[in-house]
Amino acid sequence: MAKSFADLAKRQLRTTAGKSDSRNKLIGAVRAASKRLQLADDDRRAIQLEVVGKASMSDMTPGEIGKVLDRLNRDVKSPMAHRSHVGKIRALWWTLYWVGEDIEPNDAALDGFTRRQTGLAALRFVDHRHAPSIIEALKSWASRAGVRWHSDAWVADMARIHGPQVTRPVADRLAVIDAIWEKLRDAGQVYDSTPWSFVARAHSLGMSQYHWTAREIDTAIRTLGRQLRRHIGRKID
Repeated sequence: MAKSFADLAKRQLRTTAGKSDSRNKLIGAVRAASKRLQLADDDRRAIQLEVVGKASMSDMTPGEIGKVLDRLNRDVKSPMAHRSHVGKIRALWWTLYWVGEDIEPNDAALDGFTRRQTGLAALRFVDHRHAPSIIEALKSWASRAGVRWHSDAWVADMARIHGPQVTRPVADRLAVIDAIWEKLRDAGQVYDSTPWSFVARAHSLGMSQYHWTAREIDTAIRTLGRQLRRHIGRKID
């Protein structure tokens, strides 16, 4: 008997229709598990990125979707299940990775950081009392690494000008792209003053970054982040 959904997804199905049906069922199961955990879409994508290195299920193989489902089902039983701040903490850890910090993008490394910050054994024991201090510590670290976080007033102004799709998560992602680009520019790896036209061309996006989806911005962050880590000689997982 297969031990996990990832194992089940690896089994070869005999028909194309069967493969499609299996994939759709896995995606539905991931969404159902996310709903039970009360995960926002941004939090779910952060977990997907951590587990298989891809933020969107449309880019995943059935086996990769199975791995995400195994992870979510594991979290259902853990003390941190249903806490959306976990996704925020993981997303900030990945931010540090993509802006070139010398960290490992995995739970073991993040658990170590959690222990140093709170004295708790692992991230899964973090509740609403400890989460704000971890989030602020990670944001401060990212600021020292070059990320200039946008103010609430800036987000409100951009939402008023460009539309309600400009949210805090989108603004934070755009700030990360800006930081990576500035590092690449200072290193002589790119020459445009801003990254937006480059990213739009590279990923066939609209010219306004304020209309990109979170998924599209995440793809751009990974592309630029890999380029930066290669340049500075950092390991790329």
